[in-house]
Amino acid sequence: MSELKTEKKRFEIKSIDSGYDGFFKIDLIDFKHTLYQGGWTGNIRRELFGRGQAVVVLLYDLNNQVAVLVEQCRAGALGHAHASGEAEQAWLLEPVAGMIDLGESAQQAAYREAREEAGVTLDNLEYVCQFYPSPGGSDEILHLFAAEIDSADLPEYAGLAEDHEDIKIVRLPFNQARQQLLQGQFNVASTIIGLQWLLFQKLGLASSK
Repeated sequence: MSELKTEKKRFEIKSIDSGYDGFFKIDLIDFKHTLYQGGWTGNIRRELFGRGQAVVVLLYDLNNQVAVLVEQCRAGALGHAHASGEAEQAWLLEPVAGMIDLGESAQQAAYREAREEAGVTLDNLEYVCQFYPSPGGSDEILHLFAAEIDSADLPEYAGLAEDHEDIKIVRLPFNQARQQLLQGQFNVASTIIGLQWLLFQKLGLASSK
């Protein structure tokens, strides 16, 4: 087996051109980077979806043993739902989430999104991690937080009408969430990551079947 060279990782951005600039943006980026075995790649051109940074807030209620998620229709799932002929597949189950506004910190955005999407004012917030949900084509970074709440007084529905948000609040029992995780029934990355952290790291529940 040949030994890999330990050349320091480097990259060069040759150009970034705007392809689209709307609610989101798409840039055309030309770059190259060093190779593990030495030398450089040729020019690489990629379309980069400019999604920015966002927060995810996993709400949970220890007294009632439930995770609090939100369900809403999502544009990214429309095509798959249409192709399958199952319209309900466009409604996804997720933690509270939203974009970080200009001049806003991740923590401030987390508090705001919890009020807007779940109708709850948080008095505590625990940082979990940050991650790239789709680094092959998007620059988006998600900042994941968690907060313990009392779910008894939550509304049944929430969301900002001016943002076309129609949100249903879902209280998911811990045991049911664990079973659905182990059976691979969730299909949103932030839901999977957040629940795995809550059930298996925070609460220390056994992850085996």
